[in-house]
Formats: sequence, C-alpha cells, structure tokens
Amino acid sequence: MKRPRIQISASRGRIRYPVRISPGILDRAGALLRAGRAPGIVLVVTDRTVLRLHGARFLAGLRRAGWTPRVAALPPGERSKTLAHVRALCERWAAWRVDRSVPVVALGGGVVSDVAGFAAAAYARGLDWYAFPTTVLAQADAAIGGKVGVNLPGGKNLVGAFHHPRGVYGDPDVLRTLPPRALRSGLAEVAKIGVIRRPSILAGLRRLAREGPGQGRLAALIRSAAREKAWYVSRDPEDRGVRRELNFGHTVGHALEVALGYGRLTHGEAVSIGMVAALRLSVREAGLDPAASRGVEELLRSLGLPVGLKLRPGKKFWRALARDKKRGRLRTRMVLSPAIGAAKTYELPSLTPLRGVVQSLVQKP
Repeated sequence: MKRPRIQISASRGRIRYPVRISPGILDRAGALLRAGRAPGIVLVVTDRTVLRLHGARFLAGLRRAGWTPRVAALPPGERSKTLAHVRALCERWAAWRVDRSVPVVALGGGVVSDVAGFAAAAYARGLDWYAFPTTVLAQADAAIGGKVGVNLPGGKNLVGAFHHPRGVYGDPDVLRTLPPRALRSGLAEVAKIGVIRRPSILAGLRRLAREGPGQGRLAALIRSAAREKAWYVSRDPEDRGVRRELNFGHTVGHALEVALGYGRLTHGEAVSIGMVAALRLSVREAGLDPAASRGVEELLRSLGLPVGLKLRPGKKFWRALARDKKRGRLRTRMVLSPAIGAAKTYELPSLTPLRGVVQSLVQKP
C-alpha cells in the first residue's frame, strides 16, 4: 500500500522538504541524496553505538550510489550535546577542507541530529544536511523541524539555530535494535502529540501497550506523530506561534534534566513526568477534565514511562525552570491542555500552582 508523503512546506524562507517513514529506507540513502545533487564526498555524523549496529549497511549503500563517506562518531548519549563536540566536528571538517558543496548526513537519534544539524548550520555559514533518524523519538519528533543545538550546564538547548534539513528519512526496521528503555522513551513524544492535537494517537498507544508493537503498529504511530509535527513546522517554521504547543511537558521536563544531570533521565522520561505536571496543572488552571488527565497518566504508566518523582526537586530545578528559554519576560509561560486534542499557552501569575503540582509528583515510599 502506497503511503501519502509527509511534506514540510512553509512560505517563510522557502522551506520545503520531505519527511518519509518507510521500512528499508536506510538502504536507499545514497539514491535519496542523489536527488538534485551529484554524488561526491558526504559527511556522516553518527554515534558509536549506531555505527556498530547500522554503519556498515548504511555506508555500503552510500558507496554503491557513488558517494564517498567521511565518518565522525560521537559518544552515545545526551552528554555529547555540547559546544565542544560541535567544535570538534567543525575542526575535523576544516582539516578535510570541506566546502559548502558537501552535504552532512545525521545517522542516529535526537542527539546526533541536534549536534550534526547545529555544526552544519555553523560551519562555512551553512551546509546542507539530511536526517536519517534511528530512534522512535527522533523519527516521530526530534529530527523534524530544523531546531538544532546543544546544552549548557544551566539549561537544555540554550545554544542553537534554526537550520532545516533537506530531507528526513526514518526506517522503522532499525527500531528493532533499540533497548526497551530507549523505545519507551520515544513514545513520550508520540503521546504528547496525541494530547495536544490528535487523540486517536492515544488510542493507538493504548493498543500498543496491550498488544505490543507488531503488525506495523509502532511505525503507523510514528508516521502519525511525524505528520502532525510537520503540520506545526509548516505553519510556524521558526517557533514563534502555534508551534509552541509542542512544548507541552517540556518546561518541567527540561528543568528535571538539568537538575538531575543530563543522562540520569532520558529526554522522553523527563517529558513524561513533565506531561503529568502539565496535565495536573491543566486541571487547575485550564479546566481539563480530571478523568481525562488521569487517563493519560495511566497510559504513560502502562507504556513503562515514569509519572512521578522519588524526591522533591531542589533549587537547581527551579533555577533551571527560571532560565528556560520558553519563559515569558515576567511570568512563567507553560503550554496546558484545556481538553484532550487541544493546547494553549498560559502565563502563570505566580509559581504557586506549579509548586503545588510538582510537589504532588513526589511519590510516597
């Protein structure tokens, strides 16, 4: 069955590129890159785990299509999302005498696409780049939309740029090699799209929790989430309006990642807890039905995602939240859900209601 193509198309900046989620697409990487450009050197950025699992197959496909890949492999994990790794990539490319005609390919999860995309944005004032995401989180969300960047000790993604890829090509077959924790982590971003825009995705996740990811269920959910992400990006490519709805769960989630140290929670785990906080705050401040909030919380739990905290967050958490780039000038800005399938940005007059919600996340022993 031929599946409809997902397309990013925005008039501002003439942004237009395909997003394809298709089994076996990794083997066709070389041919996909040849669309519109002659083969030559291609800069492949990946991580060491992905290189071990999929590198030989991916690089062989590039070579068959006439490309000459030059590979840089990052250490796996969130701790690679630093300016030091971006600088190391750029220095390596300079040593190879790379010019603006050479494309970059990001093969990996969200960390790889963030680092590779940001290095591509910075080096020589901009190289074309393509994303071949290999995780649920990256295929459904992180590789789509052109937001690239790295972390600082004081906050997530505080240094970055908007640099849209020329194409996003996700192969659901590679997800079979994911550890269970990484697979569950990615489902948090899929659930987020269900809460803020497409409730049918939540129904699909409930079925996935009951019956497992077989028979194409996981790929179909990723494709649905990617389609909705493309909808947001096409309408708001620079994250100045409706696209901010995608920050649902991220204000608290990002602050948790900073406070606990990058890597203690996966991004999806932090977002899951952040979504529970946003749902509970939505009940208090936006009129969300408490039963609907509890239903999503139970879904997250059934997917194996965390929905609470062992300890009450300290000053580091609140400092990180105060520095969050989504914060308003005077008040804390949060995306809440007045009803499942809808989202709206609210400015809280004080932190008092949020403090109460965060306290409610602490699970009693």
